Amino acid sequence: MLTHTIAAFTCVATLFAAAQEPEKLKVGSAMPSLDNVEMVQGSKDNLTDAKVTVVEFWATWCGPCRKAIPHINDVAAANAWRGLRVLGVSTDSTDDKSKVKPFVDKMGSRMTYNVGWAGEGISRSWMEASGQKGIPTAFVCTNGKIAWIGHPMDDGFESAIRKCLSGRFDPELSPKGEQYLEAGRNAAKKKNWREASKHFDDCIALKPEIFVDAMEAKYQMLADQQKDAAAAKAWAADVAGKLSSSPVALAEFAVFVAQDARLQQHDLESAQVLIEGAMSAGGTKTDVLVAAARVASAAGKFDAAVDLQNKAWRQATPEQKPFLKSDLDAYKQAQAKGASAKVGQ
Repeated sequence: MLTHTIAAFTCVATLFAAAQEPEKLKVGSAMPSLDNVEMVQGSKDNLTDAKVTVVEFWATWCGPCRKAIPHINDVAAANAWRGLRVLGVSTDSTDDKSKVKPFVDKMGSRMTYNVGWAGEGISRSWMEASGQKGIPTAFVCTNGKIAWIGHPMDDGFESAIRKCLSGRFDPELSPKGEQYLEAGRNAAKKKNWREASKHFDDCIALKPEIFVDAMEAKYQMLADQQKDAAAAKAWAADVAGKLSSSPVALAEFAVFVAQDARLQQHDLESAQVLIEGAMSAGGTKTDVLVAAARVASAAGKFDAAVDLQNKAWRQATPEQKPFLKSDLDAYKQAQAKGASAKVGQ
């Protein structure tokens, strides 16, 4: 599990001084304007209809930013079909503004999302207003409101995106849940398993389908930190019960167990049980079909992966089809080669 300190993982940026103290920006606040962002790659137009928008502040001179870019790119590509759009906003100085376009061009296929450059007003209204003094910093936004703020390599980044994409973001419960989750992770680092488990359980109890990330954190603690495969398997079975009426959330957890790169081992047997539960509760949902295809791929069942992904592609919207087709093609290639293809991680 990734943790970050400002010294090791974050570039401390000197942000522009504001004429007056800006209004505090936090989870639940309305998104500030992006009108004055000067585009370098892509367009702001495709952000308008996005289900979830990630606004990430970075700079060409920032080492941690450069390391995070391929990860952000992978997350953007894997979730584009669900309505995720990303805007990387450069905070390079006016003198260094000319360096941004060559940098993006050099990154090529590792940085294909929208990229722009920010003036002083943008930095004040986002970074300074939220008390963020270092980059990279990502803002996950949905329905015009901020749902999460943090480092794009933190565990919470992807879980916040998934939560918002499936309509499970709750501005009232999320701040309290994040406190429990952070306390649990801190306790787990200290190997205080009982305390960690209690914090994770308290988070989940707020509303299970919202806090799948707490379920994942507890599973990872059991499987990787405590090395207790039996307890991890039992917890996966408990999750199946807790999420029995939330097929999309259950499908997300199944994919996590089957192929998440943060896990040292993948319990494909448990993942299969989990995805079968999700299919039973909501097998016609595109999100569930795509997840089932990924679980099948992780298990090397490429015939099933192709069939499931094809079903998802056929019922997808015109906007979704190109993204789902790329994964379908990857499964077909793996099917032909008989090789593993864990698509969409």
